[in-house]
Amino acid sequence: MEEEPCVLVQSMVMMGLFIKGDQKYRDTAMAFHENLMTAIEDQRSEWYVPETTSRLSNEASWPMATFQGILLQIIFALFIAERETTFDLNCRYHISAPAYRLLAELVETCRQLGLFCYPNMLRKHHPSAPLALVWVSVEEIKRFGLALYKVCRSCASGVSSDKPTISSHSNSSKSELLTLADLEFCLPDSDELWNTPPGQQPKLNRGSASQLELRNNQDPDNWISRTSRQLTDASISFDWI
Repeated sequence: MEEEPCVLVQSMVMMGLFIKGDQKYRDTAMAFHENLMTAIEDQRSEWYVPETTSRLSNEASWPMATFQGILLQIIFALFIAERETTFDLNCRYHISAPAYRLLAELVETCRQLGLFCYPNMLRKHHPSAPLALVWVSVEEIKRFGLALYKVCRSCASGVSSDKPTISSHSNSSKSELLTLADLEFCLPDSDELWNTPPGQQPKLNRGSASQLELRNNQDPDNWISRTSRQLTDASISFDWI
């Protein structure tokens, strides 16, 4: 925990206080949320990569812990919206304008970094890097990407004039922050393996990896993005998926 950025640690504390349920703890969580939203905005130049940024090199950092902390703030905004507003006909909650703008900027940054692409995930590691390290990193990014997708599908802007970033891969006439077509990677591997306590995980090396039931991430036909052809249709306005 000492090595994690403050925004992630404090966001985790915030969520824990809110989930605990007592009004006193929830009030404290709300104060955390307001302060962290301000801090994230103040440090925007440290993590935000706008679409106007020139082509990035493979050396560009992916501050995953910071991204995770930001995502927790948006999820918290969803918790608030669930208590204070009703959802629309697409079953989406309308979160505050600042939270929605933060969500749009997070998606925009991740897309600019190429974070939703499996080959890019691998390029962040040297070919000689331990397979276990690579596997954990890739699984972390895949799970983050899917969580971000689910959040995008669960919320809408609380201000109708806000215009979300349109997915560069979307073939739909609707404006979506993130679509299935953006997710150029497989589903995560086994939860059992992911949740195994440290020290009890099976030894992961290049010789034994094929013996474990891991997905074939190398084959693009297995990527989530390929399902978009069957699961999205510009002529259907309701968000079925």
